[in-house]
Amino acid sequence: MGIDRREFLKGSACAGCLGLVGGCALFQDELHYRFGGNVHRDFHASILDGYNYVKDNFGMEAVREVLGNVARGVQKSMHEKLKAGDASELLEHWRYYMEREGGSECFSLSETSDGGAVFEVKACPARAHLVKRRIGGGEGLCELTRIFNEELVRDTPFTLETVVTADGACRQTLKRNGRSA
Repeated sequence: MGIDRREFLKGSACAGCLGLVGGCALFQDELHYRFGGNVHRDFHASILDGYNYVKDNFGMEAVREVLGNVARGVQKSMHEKLKAGDASELLEHWRYYMEREGGSECFSLSETSDGGAVFEVKACPARAHLVKRRIGGGEGLCELTRIFNEELVRDTPFTLETVVTADGACRQTLKRNGRSA
């Protein structure tokens, strides 16, 4: 589709969305997720604002394009390892963010013998923060996660299925070559 990035930026949604982490993801070739420091918890509300802006003004195809750019550009090293059949950076990413968000008690991560994994989120810290702040639309984070996962494993020997199991809870199953993890 090819969204017009200048038109997209007019709404300045990405200034509070994808641009918070070291520059706008739409214009960077690579940005590693371990940048250090703290991310303000309201970052998740900004992500939702950006998601809603793109969805409402450009459609779901544009959301997928933006998230694909993030998955294969911003998270380039992770995507490249997945293309090579190595899920280690993705698993590190999941652990890192859950622990960083204060959710170390709220998830389990099990690696499987075929190189896949099952990531069970019992209570999403991002969703809980939005509920606590009375910021609506937090279920959109689940949709963003699902689409991002699909884009992250595109053109790799993996599939990544995200199933919402309850409000603020999900199971993400990484499978190699379509085999059950």
